[in-house]
Amino acid sequence: MMAALLLVFSSLLPQTGAPGQAIRGVVVNAKTNQPIADAQVALTEPSLSARTDPKGRFEFAPVPPGEYTLTVSTIGYIFVKRTLTVATSDLDLTIPLAEGTGTYQETVTVSADPAIRPGAIGVSAQYDLGSGALADLRGVATDDPMRAIQALPGVSTGDDFQASFSVRGSAFRHVGIVIDGTPNAFLLHAIRGTTETGSISMINTDILSHASLTSGAQPRQDGDWLGATVQFDVREGSRDRFGIRAAVSGTSSSGVFEGPLGRTRRGSWLVSIRRSYLDWLVRKIEPEVDSTVDFSDAQAKLVWDLTPRQQLQFTAVVGDAAYEEADTALANGLQTARSRSLLGSMTWRYVGERAIITQRVSAIVADFANHGEVGQTLADGESRQLVWRGDAFVPLARGWTLEGGARFETLRQNETLRTFTATGPNTVMIRFERTGSTSPSTAAGWSQVSWRSENSGLSAGLRVTDRSTSAKGAVLPWVLAEHTFGPVTVRGGFGRSAQYQDPMLVAVALVAVQPSDTVPETANSYDVGITQPFSKTTGLQVNAFYREEHDVLRPAGENRVDPITGKRIVETPFPVYAPTLDGTSRGAEIVLMRRSPAGLSGWVSYSWSRTHYRDTLTGESFDGDFDQRHTFNVFAQQRLSYRMTVSGKLRVGSNFPLAGYFEGTTVPEALRLSVVRNEVRLPMYARLDVRANRTFTFQRSRLTLFVEVMNVLARSNLRQTDGSIRLNLEAVGHVDRLLPRVPSAGVLFEF
Repeated sequence: MMAALLLVFSSLLPQTGAPGQAIRGVVVNAKTNQPIADAQVALTEPSLSARTDPKGRFEFAPVPPGEYTLTVSTIGYIFVKRTLTVATSDLDLTIPLAEGTGTYQETVTVSADPAIRPGAIGVSAQYDLGSGALADLRGVATDDPMRAIQALPGVSTGDDFQASFSVRGSAFRHVGIVIDGTPNAFLLHAIRGTTETGSISMINTDILSHASLTSGAQPRQDGDWLGATVQFDVREGSRDRFGIRAAVSGTSSSGVFEGPLGRTRRGSWLVSIRRSYLDWLVRKIEPEVDSTVDFSDAQAKLVWDLTPRQQLQFTAVVGDAAYEEADTALANGLQTARSRSLLGSMTWRYVGERAIITQRVSAIVADFANHGEVGQTLADGESRQLVWRGDAFVPLARGWTLEGGARFETLRQNETLRTFTATGPNTVMIRFERTGSTSPSTAAGWSQVSWRSENSGLSAGLRVTDRSTSAKGAVLPWVLAEHTFGPVTVRGGFGRSAQYQDPMLVAVALVAVQPSDTVPETANSYDVGITQPFSKTTGLQVNAFYREEHDVLRPAGENRVDPITGKRIVETPFPVYAPTLDGTSRGAEIVLMRRSPAGLSGWVSYSWSRTHYRDTLTGESFDGDFDQRHTFNVFAQQRLSYRMTVSGKLRVGSNFPLAGYFEGTTVPEALRLSVVRNEVRLPMYARLDVRANRTFTFQRSRLTLFVEVMNVLARSNLRQTDGSIRLNLEAVGHVDRLLPRVPSAGVLFEF
């Protein structure tokens, strides 16, 4: 798929011999300082344009004295517009371009950009996505950075309608989502209390500068969760000029507004607003569809430099999602639902010669309400969380560093679930009700000492967490190391993680476990990885992992067949969970990755893993709900010119078990209730998406057109849904088809 690039250098200014000066310069990558060839550079007033040569250089000469507007455009990078004043001497410029949706800055910060970028010392599995890669992977129809994470090596997903995913056999609830240093479990537009409505992240991809996924043994500075960590960094607004980005996709439209603060430009502001019209579009295209989802969200970031060493930041994310079902059961069918979330965070950062200190205060608010056909409240609840966090980084002598921090959190949460029975054609009465409330507080502290030399690195740390409603605290050590043998780097280590249970999940349990006596879920992770670079752009990475887990929650009130009587044991009216699972997960990942600013970029990855649990109370043994043995993820992007790229994203998985007690097959659906859990599996999941991006550059603006086809092979994939059990123990309605072939298009305007 390698395509030869046309490297053209031209100037359209007639050489008349008139007096004037030259405007010349070089266009470089703002992160790596590498020259960018084949970029279009234009002077708008005399309508002149040139293309950068293989060294990234351009020149306009002669140019009469005066004021000019210079623009720079190349696909995959920001659109730059600068005002220049030509006086009595030549202008020599260096123009750094940030990838994707970054902001223009006059200075260049140089950092390495290898094919497979190392993360923290000794962490073998960390994958980073810049804003450009996030934009290419998010999907035109969804505009969801979570969908970009789904395409990364080692990530499994089998539901086109959900933003959630699994990493190394762990459930999505075991993945920590961190935005600008603040963990938040409510960053999804999702209707709580049901799994069939779908979900999408509450973050506009155009405001992100970076995202990363870290799996396995890793430092635990940010919070307490059992599995992988996903970090999103919101970029600062432009300090150069006021800018607008307006985008229209298959499901929503959005606007991003940004600019400098104050005459001295000591700060910046960034505001994003996004509005879905999916509900209107569905009703227009398919009037027979009886369920729709609507959402809106907004994000903002303000930055102000108090002094050259001190900075204040404010980040806010707010979202509102609504669901509506036209045809539903009278008693317990979900007809309307709404969920709302708000995150606000204030950060103070001091950067000194001997220490970097960060203090952060965050507030997280969320509520939801689900209603039935006659207005009955099926479920409602709210959550209020206040968090303080302080961190410090101190460089020591001879490659040693010391880090540490503390965190204190208060949480107030309540939830009510109800089931009803019909008493007439339009009347219902409560059959069961469960109400729970909790107000735990959590305190944590951590520290880490690290040493790095030219070829080696070592870090060791400890996190200690205590929760007021838990009978047991968590002590989480980690030891990570790496060493380079010639071109080969070996990384590995051990790390312990823990996750305190959601009190609402264990408010009622089948075992003698009360909310005030729960213990955290824990895991010990062992990892080793080898990285082999083949060139500056291409590298191979192989990772092996082993994880052992204890006290993991499992659904304890499911439909099943009694092994003695052969009769059905009916599920509990509300979800019931018990911390009775011990298990292991082991596997290996192999990744071939190429990063090239001009040619083919992407990765090919294969993962094998097995996750298996044993119930310490009942003695049952079964595969994990997210046990996917084989995962094959591919992403490839080819730049054809400065204005056009094409890309493809392929995800193939052997798929998960049909969670529950079933026997039979899902295709065609011939399921029956069983005595053994997770014996039936969903058929193989495979989906190929292709996409093309084309830019059109005007004098003072740029338009980018996106065209995408999802599931281009039209494969019939299946997902698990909530079904029913007949009197003869037949299980019906437990699988549902996913997306067919879906074309989509979107446009982005930059001013």
